[in-house]
Parts: sequence; structure tokens; C-alpha cells
Amino acid sequence: MSNRPQYIFRSGELYVLDDTTIPLEIPEEFAASVADSIDLDLAGIPSTAILLADGAQGAAPVGAGRWLRLREIFGSTDPSLRRLASPSARALGLINWHNASRFCGKCGASQVDHDKEIARRCTACGGVTYPRISPAVIVAVEKGGKILLARHSYRNQDMYACVAGFLEHGETLEECVAREVREEIGIEIRNIRYAGSQSWPYPDQFMIAFRAEWESGEIHVDPSEILEAKWFDRDNLPNHPMPGTVAWNLIHGIFNPET
Repeated sequence: MSNRPQYIFRSGELYVLDDTTIPLEIPEEFAASVADSIDLDLAGIPSTAILLADGAQGAAPVGAGRWLRLREIFGSTDPSLRRLASPSARALGLINWHNASRFCGKCGASQVDHDKEIARRCTACGGVTYPRISPAVIVAVEKGGKILLARHSYRNQDMYACVAGFLEHGETLEECVAREVREEIGIEIRNIRYAGSQSWPYPDQFMIAFRAEWESGEIHVDPSEILEAKWFDRDNLPNHPMPGTVAWNLIHGIFNPET
């Protein structure tokens, strides 16, 4: 036995024992399907993150364990599962980066693990690649006690969510929030204020949540991004993201509740 927690992933799912702990060794059934692994400190504990190959996606739970989507862990009310949220997010983000950084982006040569940092070093040009974090904003816009929610044109088309988008070079976070709302919905907002944040390792996002107020304009969506946007009463919400997501926390006032 390794005596190191083994955070085993297949895509966005984590293998968890039935007592809601992380196994200390990889089950024999998975050993031949390992695509990549990296040793890490997770929550101060030396651990290993393991990514199974795509061909292992259909692997059934083994022994006394089961697969859980990280979204289930993020939204769980079980304290033992909630304790896994932060280290699991870190483990998944880093193993995704590690697996995608086999070759140098500058010269194309193979990379190896850095001997002192969580980084990869090119065997040819010596360049160092660090884990990538992609900052994105998400905002709950309010008007007269109602909240703005939108259906996206390219994902989860049956679900209404808050406006979100990636930070661009040269922008402040507040400028990014205002731009995304203007571009996608066609309105101007004011009183933009920070609400909270959450790691979202799909594959490397970091979500920064805001609240804002409508200032002017009528809804006029960008059809390449948004199918539909509406103002909703909080006591009559449409289908929207599940508990544990940043959007749920914003919509339901978990981040910086004001009422």
C-alpha cells in the first residue's frame, strides 16, 4: 500500500470509497488504464492525482467504491464529502494541466517534471511551463427585485444561468463584467461588486462572481452566444444550475447575501 491518498479521475469524476474517503492505493482494475499521474500536496497531505485513459470511461466502480462527479461533491451537504471539494478541485486541475503539457509550446520537444516546482521543463530549450488558470467572471444582474438569467446557444440550452465570460488582456474584472453583459445582453449595468469565487477545473477555470444592478437599455441578445434572456422573480425561477455551482450560489444568495 502506498499510504498516499490516490485521487483517481476519469474525466470529471472522482473515485471515492463508500466511507467517503480517498483510497490509499489504486485498484488493480484501474492500474493498466492510467494515462498520467502526478505527486502533489493536497490539503497539506502528500497525495497522488491519477488520470485514467479515455478507454477507461466505462470502467465500473470496484470493491467498496463509486464514481462521483465533482459537481456532486461541490454541492453536497455531507461534511465528509465537502472536505474533498478543495483538494479534488486542485487535483483535477493539475492532472489535466500535467497531461496536456507533455510537449513544449515553444519548440515542440518533450517536457519533464520540474525538480523544485509544480511545473514542467522542456528537455530541449529549457523553457518552464506552469499550470494554467483561466480567470472568468460570472454576474447576477438585478432589476427591481428580479434577476437576469439567460439560455446559452452552445451548451445546456434548456437551462437558464447567469451571464459569464473570460477575462481578456488589459481588462479589470469589473470592466470584463460590464463588457460581457453589454455584448451578450445589450444592457448597461452599475454598482458592480465582488461576491465570491470558486475553482472550476473544467479544465482550468477560476470563477470570480459579482453582483450588479441594471442601469439602462433593453434586452437584445447576441444570438451567437445567447438564445434568450429574461428577468425572473426569485420565487419563480426557471431550470437553472445545480447546487454547488457558482451560478447557484449567486442566484440563491449564498455569495454575499444581501437580503
